[in-house]
Amino acid sequence: MKRLIPLLTLAGFSLPALATDVTLSAGYMFNSDFEVASFNDEPPQVSPATGEPGDDISLDDAASFSLAVDFVFERDPTKRIGFFVTYEQTQFEKNAGLSNPDMDVTHVHFTAMSYYPQGNLEPFVMAGLGAGFFAPKDSTLKDETMFSAQVGAGTNYRFTDQLLLRMDVRWIPTFFDGGGTVFCSGGCTIALSSDTYSQIQANIGLMYRFQ
Repeated sequence: MKRLIPLLTLAGFSLPALATDVTLSAGYMFNSDFEVASFNDEPPQVSPATGEPGDDISLDDAASFSLAVDFVFERDPTKRIGFFVTYEQTQFEKNAGLSNPDMDVTHVHFTAMSYYPQGNLEPFVMAGLGAGFFAPKDSTLKDETMFSAQVGAGTNYRFTDQLLLRMDVRWIPTFFDGGGTVFCSGGCTIALSSDTYSQIQANIGLMYRFQ
């Protein structure tokens, strides 16, 4: 995943004849909780110690960074299709029983947008489908790649015809295989209480519009 974001960034800026909007954003990701888990409902035997099975494990809310490249529909300039990449580095809290609590989270989505322009403001709604990549740094856990999606809304503010300010909020659900243990590698200490793991992201960024 470390190589993916630079490659997508390069692709976005190498296609000015096709790309309508290229946006770089900074934001904040609000993360849901996981749970302490084990196979036999006993506290996992790891060091440092975890909580009891069923206890919540918070995943820290964290800064995020995003790239969006959107392409215009030739017959309807208020419609867009494109791709969206977002990245955050977060941490599990101490009761997860991990020697290294860090985790990288990346989502890569194909997106569709609809604009409703009003003067210098360009309100929009959007949706997307793709994959979520969860990469914990602790050696006892393994990476997970799962189907994820997004729905959101926001607005652009036009400074000029080419330079715009973008603000948006997105709900990003990730769909795990059943509400069970995840990141398992030689033992499971983390679980989900449902099939869907939710994240909320708020972004602000600058857009360059190729015309």
